[in-house]
Amino acid sequence: MLLITIIVFVVMLLVLVLVHELGHFIVAKRAGCRVEEFAFGFPPRLWSIKRGGTLFTFNLLPIGGYVKIEGEDDQDVNPGPTSFASKSIPWRLTILAAGVAMNIVLAVVLLTWQGLVGVPTLVTDVNYNQVQDRRTFIVGVDEGTPAMEAGLKALDRIVRIDSVIDPTIEQVQQVVKESAGQKVDLEVERQGSHIVIAAVPRVEIAPGEGPLGITLQMTGLEHISWWKAPWYGVTRTASAGWMIGTEFTKVLGRLIAQRGVSEAVAGPIGIAVYTNEMTNLGLSYILEFAAFISMNLAIINILPIPALDGGRILFVILEAIFRRKVPAKIEYISHMTGFGLLIILMILITFRDISRYL
Repeated sequence: MLLITIIVFVVMLLVLVLVHELGHFIVAKRAGCRVEEFAFGFPPRLWSIKRGGTLFTFNLLPIGGYVKIEGEDDQDVNPGPTSFASKSIPWRLTILAAGVAMNIVLAVVLLTWQGLVGVPTLVTDVNYNQVQDRRTFIVGVDEGTPAMEAGLKALDRIVRIDSVIDPTIEQVQQVVKESAGQKVDLEVERQGSHIVIAAVPRVEIAPGEGPLGITLQMTGLEHISWWKAPWYGVTRTASAGWMIGTEFTKVLGRLIAQRGVSEAVAGPIGIAVYTNEMTNLGLSYILEFAAFISMNLAIINILPIPALDGGRILFVILEAIFRRKVPAKIEYISHMTGFGLLIILMILITFRDISRYL
């Protein structure tokens, strides 16, 4: 299972980064710019090949990627016709925004695919027959109960209870009720591993409590018709973008107020851990997770922070407003400073992830 998780993680990162940079690459080529390098990850360089005047590189640090376009740093006094600096303001804005646009498109595609595969849904009496791949999960374990003493945990999926395979909530409740005072075997799936746990349901229970002390929920996959799936992809992407943007604003507020990295922020290690959890749940969950990461990348990159796409867009907008370019040296220093701060932030988040997960 670990090998599958590693493959999913690497493929997901490759797709997210390459799609973003492919947006810059395609539009830059369309504008007549010379693309000097198309890179996945950051140096040191592991592998490279040159095609069509562009050096394609694969680097050691898988924390992003970049497309290096001739004249993008605006250091040339007399930029040539294939230089980014020689292009019109609309072309430059389009080139810079193309990566974000591609991440949004990717999210729509992934969520459309999820609609066809099946959207995770809570099972109710109303939709029971429409939901497939139904699974019963423990979503809560009460303190001081047989379930807690036995070692059952929230998010455990009940694979079997005694002889009943893939039980419904009602079947679990029935077996537990009939086994009061006697040992009952539960096989649960936890982070991809199957564990058999023995518990003894209580005979005497307080009002409002159950014999084991667990809260159950059944989930499944509800398929969307192929002709409705694209609209689901668009609307789900829009709502995800709004939610992520709102949460990101809160994270920035806490970061500024507390001068620390919020627990809600995760780096490559944290994303790898979440990837493992999604892989255990199945393809639908992987697609949704990848779509949300893609939208995160889009929102982060459009922020007006030096070194990011949004920061570069800001300098072009300032040029359009004041009808003169910001001095190249000032823009260069701004981007290098922003890049340095982002690297420091990434290192802090990575160390925090190491202490949390490893």
